[in-house]
Amino acid sequence: MRLLFTSLVLLTLFFVGCNSQPAPAKTSAEPTWILNPMQNGNVGAVGVAGRTYDQKPSTQRKLAITRALDELTLQQGVKVNLNMSKRDVVVNETASLSMDTQSNYSASSTLTAHIESIYKDSYSGELYVWLVMD
Repeated sequence: MRLLFTSLVLLTLFFVGCNSQPAPAKTSAEPTWILNPMQNGNVGAVGVAGRTYDQKPSTQRKLAITRALDELTLQQGVKVNLNMSKRDVVVNETASLSMDTQSNYSASSTLTAHIESIYKDSYSGELYVWLVMD
């Protein structure tokens, strides 16, 4: 009796385990420019942004564009120098803090680009922006 009961429980667990739903398949293929943004002799870059803290599509789009611009500036040799100086002063248990920040950007030419294409992955929610230099 005990063997029959154990077999019945194991058989039930086996069938319940086999009844799981498969993971949803991707319905559309990613564009080729995601892995190869340098197409047709154009200099390009791809920026990717996942879901943002505020769940707004506009914030996600701005982040993806910013990341693509950062990639283009790296490709073109834009140099960024950031100098920070911090000064702490303590007099008779009273403290003051001052901080000076200076940023210098240098580039051999002006960087202009346009959005060639945008792709949103419906499975992961990631937004891809392809920027191409003018």
